[in-house]
Amino acid sequence: MHAILLSLLGAVIILDKYALGEFGISQPIITGAIFGAIFGDVWFGIFLGGMIQLVFLGGLPIGRDIPPDGQAAGIIAVTSYFLLRGHNTLGHSLFVAAVLGLAGGITGGVLEIYARRFNEKLYARFIDHEESLYICHTAGLLTAFGRGVCLFLPIFIFSTLFTVPGVFPQVTGQTMAIIGISLGLANSFYLFVKMKTFVYLLIGGICGLALAVF
Repeated sequence: MHAILLSLLGAVIILDKYALGEFGISQPIITGAIFGAIFGDVWFGIFLGGMIQLVFLGGLPIGRDIPPDGQAAGIIAVTSYFLLRGHNTLGHSLFVAAVLGLAGGITGGVLEIYARRFNEKLYARFIDHEESLYICHTAGLLTAFGRGVCLFLPIFIFSTLFTVPGVFPQVTGQTMAIIGISLGLANSFYLFVKMKTFVYLLIGGICGLALAVF
């Protein structure tokens, strides 16, 4: 039952990505806080969500490019961790949750492609039949919601039932922080450190350091 309810909640939150505005609620650090609060550990939810945020920082949907779904990865990693933690060690739970989050992000990107193709068909139908506007809008929302349910439900059921074998590696919070910060820095350099903007980045860094010191 918990897996079903969590999947429905995750599917509603993921509508924030494209289907119903884009307010940032679906960002991993926010969903980490939400699901962390549900399981009574807000701090670790924010921490794990923040690490997933850094990992997917460089994935931008520019033009027709559809990167891995970082928002879905955040929901999956945080929720799976708490579900696994109920019957596994913390280190094993964190390792499996990280793997599930990365796999879910990739799968979510693939499902997004199919959802967009279906939405293109809805748009074509609307062009031919303008009176079907509300029907097409509703169908688009249901498609986005269904994508979330199809993505989250199997993973959350798996997390509820899966007992991690002892031979699996364990991951500590410190290791996760090192991985997340390292990838976050790499993504930041890729996105922001360019010759045209390097001067402004340097000035901003100096000003920020001055504010922190004085």
